[in-house]
Amino acid sequence: MNRVAMGTLGKKQRTATRPGTKAPAQRPPATGGRPAKRRRDQADAPDRAAPQLAEIDAEVLEFIEALDRFKRQHGRPFPSWSEVLMVLRDLGYRRD
Repeated sequence: MNRVAMGTLGKKQRTATRPGTKAPAQRPPATGGRPAKRRRDQADAPDRAAPQLAEIDAEVLEFIEALDRFKRQHGRPFPSWSEVLMVLRDLGYRRD
């Protein structure tokens, strides 16, 4: 192989094809054995990941609202577990 030509080509160009050989076969993208993600055109199918709002208990909604209120007041998008416990105690939770 010509050393001058080898030095001027990029790595992908250098290994892609050589005179007298075929180009490497294209591989399909690896998914790791997992099913492919849903496509946007399948949006009409119901989302099974989250329960409907009507299916959530009033106490759970109260906790979610209290936690959202805490996050807004304190500027904390991800409160610590101690802060979550503080919100629970403010709602009246007590350990027996």
